[in-house]
Amino acid sequence: MSLLAGILELDEQVFLSLNSLFPASSDTFWLAVTKTITWIPLYVVILARLIKTAPNHSTWLFRIALTIVGVLIWDQGAGLFKEWIARPRPCQEEIEGIRVLVHCSPYGFFSAHAANAFGLAFLMRKWLKPSWFPTLVVVALLQSFSRIHLGVHYPLDLVFGGLWGILISTILVRIDQQFS
Repeated sequence: MSLLAGILELDEQVFLSLNSLFPASSDTFWLAVTKTITWIPLYVVILARLIKTAPNHSTWLFRIALTIVGVLIWDQGAGLFKEWIARPRPCQEEIEGIRVLVHCSPYGFFSAHAANAFGLAFLMRKWLKPSWFPTLVVVALLQSFSRIHLGVHYPLDLVFGGLWGILISTILVRIDQQFS
């Protein structure tokens, strides 16, 4: 067995363990956690804090623009990688014991949910008070785990999605530092 095949097999085993970790009675919770609309109140509060804590009008406008650019890069980058890598989602494969709770598109590497959630957490880490960071990381972890529970992502899809989000956030923070 090749190294890559061994890693993918381990990824599948970890996925199966995590996919069945919580009982079916928690499905409604995980379905809510994965939906963007659930987090809109948090995003509104973040926006308000971003505006309130920015030193001036042009700074908060620039940071909001960078955040929008970040979301586009996190999301569209994930879409491009999914088509390029073409790794089937677990819900597309015949895996015994899998629980699938939502519609399943063909490819899952890497997760746009993880990229967006971790990207936002690490971007806001530089712009909001430090006390916000743990909350945003917990949200990112919950959103990421929800994708395993729902049967649509392997753990490595989420790890690489999170790393993509953090990488793009680091670049955006450097751009902000250059122009602020």
